Amino acid sequence: MDEKPPENKDSVSVKEIENFAKKHRFELFFCLAFVFACFFSFVFFGPAASLFLATIGAVAGVLLPNKVDHFNHVVLHFIFKQETTVQLVLAAVALVLAVVVPPVVFFIIGLHGGKNMHHQVMNLHHHQ
Repeated sequence: MDEKPPENKDSVSVKEIENFAKKHRFELFFCLAFVFACFFSFVFFGPAASLFLATIGAVAGVLLPNKVDHFNHVVLHFIFKQETTVQLVLAAVALVLAVVVPPVVFFIIGLHGGKNMHHQVMNLHHHQ
């Protein structure tokens, strides 16, 4: 009587979800942070504050791309030096911040967007 139940090919096992989460942990973290920030921006602040800070971040990113790059490098280097448990705690804190002060997430998105646009334009300009 050790019959296995028929496998349902439409379902996903917990192990498959865990493996996916381990493989794509950064993508999942950023997507969650962005979705939380978007939703709670409407709930707590309204979209104007987030749009305003995203714009300020984009302008700062265009004007100070090397500073934004350096700051990002320092922060990420600090995070990756930590143990896995501490990294999870820092990720949880970042998600809580995305809920409590979502305009900050949009400011950071703006910083990186402005910095990346500046780098792209400079790279294309120098290759012509």
